[in-house]
Amino acid sequence: MAFSAFTDVNEQARAFDGWHLHYTQISGGSFHGSSSTLTLGGIRLLMESLDKVILQQGAVPNDRLALAVPLELEGHARMCGERSERDSLHVFSSLPEFEFYSPDHHVLVNVEVEPEKLLSEPMRVLATSLRAKALAPVIPMPAESAENLRTLLQHAMRASTDSSAVQSEEAYGRLELLERTIIYALSEVLVETPAAASGGRTTKHWALVNSVQEKLEDSSTCPLSIAELCVQLGLSRRTLQYAFHDALNLNPVAYLRAVRLNNVRRELRHGESVTFAATKWGFWHLGTFAQDYRNMFGELPSATLKRYARKDSN
Repeated sequence: MAFSAFTDVNEQARAFDGWHLHYTQISGGSFHGSSSTLTLGGIRLLMESLDKVILQQGAVPNDRLALAVPLELEGHARMCGERSERDSLHVFSSLPEFEFYSPDHHVLVNVEVEPEKLLSEPMRVLATSLRAKALAPVIPMPAESAENLRTLLQHAMRASTDSSAVQSEEAYGRLELLERTIIYALSEVLVETPAAASGGRTTKHWALVNSVQEKLEDSSTCPLSIAELCVQLGLSRRTLQYAFHDALNLNPVAYLRAVRLNNVRRELRHGESVTFAATKWGFWHLGTFAQDYRNMFGELPSATLKRYARKDSN
């Protein structure tokens, strides 16, 4: 078992080996997260805890089946625009790219399966068929099935293998049993799930949020006000506010400010000066910017710059 604690969302995102993953902190305050990772043959379990509202965007390697079972999920959550709840199975590998808007307190156990690495041929065949199945991003589970999965995965996370006997027949048998138990438990949920509709099930409001997000990724196109954003999209302020409330339970002003502040933080992590990073993303009043930055991340921008400068020098 490998455990790591994080105070930066982007550092935590890198815990997912091989994924193309990006986290944006939306709610304010010092971030504290953690991940615990366990590899069982061809299955990798990663228990992740986050204490802020985070917009997670990314993609899973094509050869993997990646799902997550919530242990705790409190608040407004959306997975690719679909409502997410504690008894929902999250299928991160269902689409070429995913977006998960997670609440300010959640703990998930991510289950990542690489079929070709599984220890038995029957499990490799079954996992490959599950990976090929057209699945929705969010699969509602019966309460009993959800609780059984949570119990199984928590048990597996607690299981340990004697490192001195990794090659022994007994250790091999334990790993194979755990693989089989987890794969069949997931299969029971997935096999009974209707195929996802072609083109995904992204809601209209989530699609609008995505179109806004695309404009925020480049400083040359990033709108600096809601008025500017409404003109760019050809929408009324009321339409935009309703869409953001439905999709994110957040007003667009707060979202726009949060994303721009995250972009500044990324510039600082790459060694840019505070003034350059702030003005690049449209923060012209540096005193107000510094206060907004501290409210969002729990520290002044100068502290972020100094901390990452020290890391680079070590």
